Amino acid sequence: MNMMRFIIVLILCANTPLWAAQIVGRVADAETRMPIESVRVRVLNTDFVTQTDGDGRFAFSNLMSGSYTLVLTHVAYDVVQRTVRVTQTAEVFIALSHRMLPLDEFSVIADPIGASDIHRNPAYATVITRASFEGRETTLPDVLAEATGVHVKRLGGLGTFSTLSLRGSSADQVEVYLDGILLNTAFGGGVDLSNLPLAHVGQIEVYRGAGAGGNGLGGTVHVRTRQTQRRWFHGVRGSWGAFDTRLLSGVFAGGFGQSEFLVVADYAHSDNDFGFLDDNGTEYNADDDVWSRRQNNDHRSFNILGKWRRTFGEDRILSVHETAYWKYQGMPGISNNQSQNAHLDAFQTMTEVAYEDRAFFRGINTRQSLYVTHVRERFRDLDGEIGIGRQDNDYLTRTYGWQSRLQTVLFSRCDIAAAIGLHRETYLPTTRIRSVASLFDSQRWIFSSRLGLDISLPGEIGIWSFGAEQRRIHSSFTGANPFNFSPLAPDSANARGLTSLRSGVRLDLASFMMFKANAGRVFRVPSFYELFGDRGGVVGNVNLRPEYGLTWDAGLRYADGTTTLEGAFFDHRYEDLIQFVHTSQATSRPVNIGKARVYGFEMTAQRRFGSRVDLSGNYTYQKAIDKSEIPHLTGNILPNRPPHALFVRATMRLGRCTVFYDYAFEDGNFLDRANRRPLISRHVHNAGVKVDTRMRLHIGLEVKNLTGAQIADTWGYPLPGRAVFVSVNAD
Repeated sequence: MNMMRFIIVLILCANTPLWAAQIVGRVADAETRMPIESVRVRVLNTDFVTQTDGDGRFAFSNLMSGSYTLVLTHVAYDVVQRTVRVTQTAEVFIALSHRMLPLDEFSVIADPIGASDIHRNPAYATVITRASFEGRETTLPDVLAEATGVHVKRLGGLGTFSTLSLRGSSADQVEVYLDGILLNTAFGGGVDLSNLPLAHVGQIEVYRGAGAGGNGLGGTVHVRTRQTQRRWFHGVRGSWGAFDTRLLSGVFAGGFGQSEFLVVADYAHSDNDFGFLDDNGTEYNADDDVWSRRQNNDHRSFNILGKWRRTFGEDRILSVHETAYWKYQGMPGISNNQSQNAHLDAFQTMTEVAYEDRAFFRGINTRQSLYVTHVRERFRDLDGEIGIGRQDNDYLTRTYGWQSRLQTVLFSRCDIAAAIGLHRETYLPTTRIRSVASLFDSQRWIFSSRLGLDISLPGEIGIWSFGAEQRRIHSSFTGANPFNFSPLAPDSANARGLTSLRSGVRLDLASFMMFKANAGRVFRVPSFYELFGDRGGVVGNVNLRPEYGLTWDAGLRYADGTTTLEGAFFDHRYEDLIQFVHTSQATSRPVNIGKARVYGFEMTAQRRFGSRVDLSGNYTYQKAIDKSEIPHLTGNILPNRPPHALFVRATMRLGRCTVFYDYAFEDGNFLDRANRRPLISRHVHNAGVKVDTRMRLHIGLEVKNLTGAQIADTWGYPLPGRAVFVSVNAD
């Protein structure tokens, strides 16, 4: 009898599955409690994946007993992770909260977007949070220069003119936004990054590729200022270092009732009198080289950021944003013929009023904003040390704009966004010495309309993204035309309608692996200077065609929380590039004769070892080839596009002490299109230490350019050598 019972038990055990546990669940909207269909539910670190049905239900069966982590994703909701302990049957209820999915073409939304959300877009992007540069002795151009695919060109020292390019583009081909407002001016020349204080910055997003994040032909950079907060907070930071560089900044934030505010003030001063090796204008004769100091290169600036935000209920928000910036900058000229008195004064303000309604009509989110910018620059060279003749000129640029955006989710699988905008910009040059200014009074109207779609692919395996933008642009100038006698004289107006397109896809290949690919065709409108020229030796050309770019990229990204690896191949082909050609001994004129191809690959890596050590770096190889019809230039490397660029950072935390080391390398760069002025390989080492005391005091010591390497981004404008800085931060 006992033997019979044993046999029966043995048979039952043999037929009982070892995987007998199961998880059943229901997913609903956190606000309405309505079930959500087509939510992708995945068991972390396994191949188990399913999606919810029409009642929001899902189930996993044949599981072993133990703990499992569920990952829930949906195009319209925040990603949620839930750990479940299973013995036999575990029932779970999970509520999801709505989110606004950041579309590439519409990331001009003022609120900062989470890094994880941005990296899940098809576009390749670098997200730089404030935590990564907080407490360091650095500037916005320096921070951007560390990002993948970015090349920054500087004229030397704190506050000097600095521009950037992405993937071999020009500075004019990169759009730069400050809290959603375009900073590129119609006059051209790129955005001066030195006019954006790092003390104001909360997050930076660098989108690489045409049309990614905006309408930049080479890419787009979004600089987002620090956010208001309800918690009361105040802090002060000061530093002093080489070349009598002094920085002082303070922040004060808080909230009361339904309102929040933020005020940030920043002061910077530097003599910028660093030493450099002066070749005395004889580049190939080292016998007359002397050690000199940079003269008339001092810089002083003061800026302030103010933000106020008030909520009305849970869904309506009114906000006001104001920035003001003053700068006094000496203009030293080239290194072997330095000026003594020329300088530039600048004053700029930006004001924005925005209203957002997150429940406008059946899940539609809308945002309306009005903005005004004012930039006045005064260049004085009363001794005629720079350029031709004595100068005392004012340059005033004003912009007025309106932006309207709506965003919603259709059929639980498609995030759709639409926006329209109207932008008016005026450029008014005046002179105090000459009878008339050399440049023309000009104005530009831009009407833009945008449409973007993000569609969740079947099986929740990824997202397909599409964007289109139409711009109608009207540019004109007023005043007497000095070239009326010439058949090349430009007309007084130019109007164009232009369309850009972009499409991308993200495929989730495994738990932490994704494939991303993009293609786009975008344009750059000719600047005022190219269209209308000046009253001197540049004849404008209103028949210029916009520069166009046809680009694509593709690659893989792996991120598991401690390790991040990303690799991408890119190929950019530019058409109708604008170049100036001589029409006579005394005049030149811009024409569309240029072509270029930039291709290569980018690699980014980051690894965290426990809580003490972080290693990160990126490497970019690019071949920027001149494809113009000029025989002696065809096939050359475009200037200021180094084929090899590497950046590595190591950070170690030892108790209250944090130590870091940086290494930056560039090779193969040229300063001119003829490739006759090569730059030697650049090796720059930086190191620093920060100590957090027990009294909310942070003390830092940083050494830049440890080896004192003599480097320059532009001929005649050396960059600083070795420099030591000490900083104190209290909050």
